[in-house]
Amino acid sequence: MRKYLSIIILALIIGGLIYIYPNFEWSAPVVDIKLESDKVGVKPFNIEIRDKGKGLKSVSVVLAHEKGETVLVDKTYPEGIKGDNLEITLDPKESGIKGGPSVLRVTAVDGSKFNFLSGNKTRVTKNITLDLTPPKVDVISTEHYVNHGGSGLVVYKASEDTIKSGIQVGDYFFPGYKGYFPDENVYLGFFAYPYDLEQGAKIAVVAQDGTGNAKTKGLFYRIRDINYRKSDIKVSEWFIDNVIVPLAGDSAGADNKELFLEVNNKLRKENDKKIREVGTNTKDELRWQGAFSQLSNSQVEANFADERTYIYKEEPIDKQYHLGYDLAVTKRYPIEAANNGVVVYADELGIYGNTVILDHGMGIATLYGHMSSIDVSVGDEVKKKDIMGRTGQTGLAAGDHLHYGVYINGVAVRPVEWWDGKWIKDNIINKIENAQAEFGDQGGEGSQSEN
Repeated sequence: MRKYLSIIILALIIGGLIYIYPNFEWSAPVVDIKLESDKVGVKPFNIEIRDKGKGLKSVSVVLAHEKGETVLVDKTYPEGIKGDNLEITLDPKESGIKGGPSVLRVTAVDGSKFNFLSGNKTRVTKNITLDLTPPKVDVISTEHYVNHGGSGLVVYKASEDTIKSGIQVGDYFFPGYKGYFPDENVYLGFFAYPYDLEQGAKIAVVAQDGTGNAKTKGLFYRIRDINYRKSDIKVSEWFIDNVIVPLAGDSAGADNKELFLEVNNKLRKENDKKIREVGTNTKDELRWQGAFSQLSNSQVEANFADERTYIYKEEPIDKQYHLGYDLAVTKRYPIEAANNGVVVYADELGIYGNTVILDHGMGIATLYGHMSSIDVSVGDEVKKKDIMGRTGQTGLAAGDHLHYGVYINGVAVRPVEWWDGKWIKDNIINKIENAQAEFGDQGGEGSQSEN
């Protein structure tokens, strides 16, 4: 009897070992807290957990701070999950977390049967400093009167911990630039109120520090409505054959309507995306001075933000906005730089044809399109009235003219404002001079006092 009992016990032990052994491993999970520094704010950070054995069973993340402990993560896993990448975002409003010295504690347990079936455990702690105080922002400039589709300037001061700041107009963001004044914490922020943005959009100065804390300062402004033109443009077969087809590229089998939309809609969007890309790559200094100049002896043939409905065979097939002025003089007329700047683009650009883009600093750029020839190269510095090439009818142009556009951080604005010395004085120079009186004048190159 005892012999049979011993055999049964031995069989149970062997069976248990056969069951437990595959689940029995002692390789603990690995925890990696991915922080750029020991200072933590509302900016998300990641915690990576990996287990090369049976996989994760549970993970908890706890923050011990002045007011107690806050559980940030408490998570269990189905069998076989080898790892997880947790994104941690602190929300002091919900959890009552306060700033100051704190401890981050991460505990990970795997699915092993080791340690009396409770699994291998890894606990990692990290001492951190919670920084939950947003930067300080003060708006210095006053009287922000803006035309719908026009430009504006805000002078503001942000605290030293600010790493990113600018002007938020609806969903558009326009970065601010420092370095103009001796006080490095004073910024110039040029912005646009886009032509296609409804009136009433919020304008605010925003500032963010290195740990993600942000401050928003509302801006008082008044906006003046502008009545932009609407027109119908008939698309002829000649125009499609001689202008559209050369721009359409490989569009075998497409009918004339499809060809037109390929260029006037799709290619236009691609070109405008490129303009935004170039327009955001700007110098952090003002290179221009005084009012911008209109092409000498030119007449305006098409205005900014004209709404154009294109008619083909009596059918409306597309609607677009003309984001600049068409300026005409005579064929192959010399094109002058509207102000001092640096050439940041000098090449073919789809519907704009041969194009030059000048960076005037701090997000301000001018565009010169449909050129027959380009006589400057990327990197060239030009002065106001320098000749950069000649007018033409390249791109989506039916006749010889210059397409002239003004942009702020890649967003098209009304060129006529920048031609107007009084507008420059009232909306830009006066604001800069008032700030100079308070914070000091940089002087030298970049001074905006008109001669």
